[in-house]
Amino acid sequence: MMTKTNPDFAHMLGKARDAAAGGINAMSTGEALAAALVLNRPDWLAAMNYTIAEAIDRIGPEWANLVPAVAKEFDRHAQEVAYAAAERARSAKLEEFARRQQADNELDFSATLVTYGDAPGYRDVTLVLDLEPIGDDRGSKIRASIRLNAKDGETAARYITGVHEFAWNRSGGRPLDATPDEQRPRWIGNA
Repeated sequence: MMTKTNPDFAHMLGKARDAAAGGINAMSTGEALAAALVLNRPDWLAAMNYTIAEAIDRIGPEWANLVPAVAKEFDRHAQEVAYAAAERARSAKLEEFARRQQADNELDFSATLVTYGDAPGYRDVTLVLDLEPIGDDRGSKIRASIRLNAKDGETAARYITGVHEFAWNRSGGRPLDATPDEQRPRWIGNA
């Protein structure tokens, strides 16, 4: 029976987790072979002088039948653990950013647009940005997905357009941060 309540299933899953964390040296031959099969480690099988077919034969049909289900459960658990670790790291990074910029309760970032998206027919816009804290010389970045609703998107678009128009229409006709070969965008009106 291939269920999580099966003691052989639980035993094999535990051995696979042990092997993933520290190798197979302290296991019986059958446990080590089963762990190598679950973790798809032919190098471990070769080190024990077993082929895949010999390993399957050695662990027996009951355990061999459990290998695919245990491998699937191991992968699902590993993904959950990896996701939880990434979330903890992301939270810790945000907390560190907040601690460093706590003076005015506002975080200052330099943003680089990664991608954007929308749902056709709707006015909400999603911007995905890489954010780097201003004044941070360590190169720490976080990726943020920001959704602007219709009202705020319109306000932001109007403001950004106004800033660009002012910079291109100022005395001298070029923004202070324009590169030497940068051309005036066609969407900027003339003053």
